[in-house]
Amino acid sequence: MAEVETQEQTISLLDQIKEVAVARQRLEVAKLEKEMAFATWEKEHADLLQEVNSAFAEVTVTETLLRELTIKAYNETGSKNPAPGVGIRELTKLDYDPKEALKWALHHEIALSLDKKSFEGFAKATPLDFVKVSTEPQATIATDLSKALAGVE
Repeated sequence: MAEVETQEQTISLLDQIKEVAVARQRLEVAKLEKEMAFATWEKEHADLLQEVNSAFAEVTVTETLLRELTIKAYNETGSKNPAPGVGIRELTKLDYDPKEALKWALHHEIALSLDKKSFEGFAKATPLDFVKVSTEPQATIATDLSKALAGVE
């Protein structure tokens, strides 16, 4: 058997295998205890967990509506900051046939396969007849709306 010499002792391969086995067993016992404790905690705090889930669902629904209203206000006014705490970020979207893009890339000797990121960077900077470029508004919401609403009635 192989051995490793350390300052304190000589450790054999078999002894180290045993130590690892014992350490792994301790880990499994600890993980099981943690899972059992967590399951107990979940049962004891079921109401709190339900409250969190309900609040999360409410935030999701209200934020979705706020994003829709922000985009509507942007479409009506053109303002990228139509109200305190919300804004519009314009995302450039490219719509193209990947096969056409690959043919173009091969013809221009820039790829053996389509590097989508590089191609799209080029296509944003240089118009190509088979690429449709559009701008899509994306609503943003400030993380701390209380700051945005300070002084607003």
